[in-house]
Amino acid sequence: MREVLARLASGIKVTFLEGLSLFRLAPIIPLLVMIPEFVQHVFEIRSGMFASEEAFNAMAMSDTRWAFGYTKIAGLVIAVFAAARFVGGAGKRWWDLRTIAWKHLLLALVANAILSAAYWAIEQASGGQLPSAIDLAIQLATLPLIIYFIGPLLGDATMTLKRAFTIGWAAAALLVLFVAVAYMPAQLLHQYNHTLAMGQSTALVWGLMIWDTLLVGIMACCIGAAIAAAYWLGRPPVTDEVPATA
Repeated sequence: MREVLARLASGIKVTFLEGLSLFRLAPIIPLLVMIPEFVQHVFEIRSGMFASEEAFNAMAMSDTRWAFGYTKIAGLVIAVFAAARFVGGAGKRWWDLRTIAWKHLLLALVANAILSAAYWAIEQASGGQLPSAIDLAIQLATLPLIIYFIGPLLGDATMTLKRAFTIGWAAAALLVLFVAVAYMPAQLLHQYNHTLAMGQSTALVWGLMIWDTLLVGIMACCIGAAIAAAYWLGRPPVTDEVPATA
């Protein structure tokens, strides 16, 4: 039990301390999402989106806004995986695609594709929607396949399907926990920033959106660090760029 608690504590430290350290060690990583996030906010402010709640609701799903939104989402995904690779062992070579275990990654993609196809076939055979209990059971039973995918992405060539369904159970549980801890508070604050900005002065809106841009960068880095922490069961390998946290 003491070892479990130590790994939980170490994982939380990694999630936040090493996640935040990326602003100093690899600032390009948070900028991958912060730049498109800020560009979207510039469009929103200049379009009067925050003038009132009515204006916000009217523009929230506009095609133009979502053109910026899709770019931001792509930047977020890239930033999260870049952060995971940095903290997960690649360090300052996070950008070097040669450090990815490509053979194992392709095998993981094939396994996940087969699972998705099988899930779709079962769903169609049951009339288009599975009972909630069965759906939940399938999701839980296949969680280690996420770990099977993450390992090669971090550069771990030792991850196999067999290992994923042994140590992968603990890593998957930690993944859910650490990512939730990193994501949920930040997402709630992200949403609150938008609510708070409605109807405020232009200067205050700009201030809130600049802070919101920084928050999204923090969220991406901490989620990436959380993924690395979960995969290595709370203790990612120490690199020259990232000091030990436990």
